[in-house]
Amino acid sequence: MFSSNSGQFFLLIVCTFLVVMPARAQDDVPETLNVFLDCGRSCDFDYVRRTIPYVNYVRDRVGSDVHVLITNQGTGSGGRNYELKFLGQGALSSMVEEMMYATSSTDTDAERRAGLTEAIARGLVRFLLTTEVGQRIQITVPVVEQSSLPETEEIIDDPWNFWVFNVRMTGSMEGQEAERQTQVETRVSADRVTEEWKFGLSGRFDYEENEFDLSSGTVRSINRNGNVYGQLIKSLGAHWSAGMTTYSNTSSSNNTDLSMSISPTVEFAFFPYSQTSTRDFRARYEVNIRRNQYEELTVYNKMDQVLVQNQLMIFSNFRQPWGSARASISLESYVTDFEESLFDLYNIRFRTEFDIRVARGLSLTTDVELSSVHDQIWLPAQQSSDEDVLLGNKNLPTSFEYEVSLGFSYRFGSIYNNVVNPRFGYNY
Repeated sequence: MFSSNSGQFFLLIVCTFLVVMPARAQDDVPETLNVFLDCGRSCDFDYVRRTIPYVNYVRDRVGSDVHVLITNQGTGSGGRNYELKFLGQGALSSMVEEMMYATSSTDTDAERRAGLTEAIARGLVRFLLTTEVGQRIQITVPVVEQSSLPETEEIIDDPWNFWVFNVRMTGSMEGQEAERQTQVETRVSADRVTEEWKFGLSGRFDYEENEFDLSSGTVRSINRNGNVYGQLIKSLGAHWSAGMTTYSNTSSSNNTDLSMSISPTVEFAFFPYSQTSTRDFRARYEVNIRRNQYEELTVYNKMDQVLVQNQLMIFSNFRQPWGSARASISLESYVTDFEESLFDLYNIRFRTEFDIRVARGLSLTTDVELSSVHDQIWLPAQQSSDEDVLLGNKNLPTSFEYEVSLGFSYRFGSIYNNVVNPRFGYNY
């Protein structure tokens, strides 16, 4: 049995414990958040730091309180649709927020930057409430008259009916005493995108002329490349779509005067199309019915021919907190018999890109592209001159192509990156 004095002493200890605990918990509340901003080139990092100075910006998600992952994709109007994910780390790992922010094609860089930064600030509010800074947050909601509130079912009055057009043309001239170059680039496009239908028509044409004054005389080189691409796609649910694509091109380096094709196409998305900004895995199949007209007689003794080609493409694109990964494989084969096996004329192309965060500050990058080329039906029968090959006017026959790059980056030192100092920051 406790004595009266013992009971009073025990009660005093309990009361002291209950009073001290909240104070100790208050001491454990962090002053502010450590934020890892993972947006690549989507945001202006200096502007974000100036506009949201009340958090600490760290250079790695390891050790951060919030990982802000920002992905984006184009909209039918020519703007961008940004998906912002706020992923709590460590003690905040149970907290996740998602936000969307859309820009218009007519928004300036300043408007786009300000809108995205404001979305970042709104998304951080819930996380800031767990810090001392959060206790100083003031909320202001402007009062809006009921009569000025937008109608929830308001019909959009769009005089362009979702059509978006773009025209761009650039030209340049440069040279020196013994060398001159002229370039002309033209780009045009017309697009209309709705939830049910997608129509796109784009074209480009590049013309390049070079002159070199050599000891043997003046050498002139002309290289032209152009194409027109069109598509009409119908949505068939969250995973399927089907349509028709057309493609026409001309290329002096590929001995092609004019090539035209029409292709019925079907596509399946393993993940819903709504998730393509963070995880995208699709398969596409098309049948190309093509007519080629050549500048010179080809190795198959053709100046004009009609072809049928199968094409299967499988590609994926993932953007996750651990980094990003892309991979694609394309298989193309002609089914027209050129007095050879139907499988002798094919092209297999594989490409993969990885950017993986292995540990704090350490990232590995790889970029591999491999091609097995057995479908150069456009090769001229007459061997190209060394001059044309060196100037890039003609392509050589080959049975394979490859490109491989490997790299890593490692950053160490202070994890904080709050200071903005633009002095001597740009060289023109």
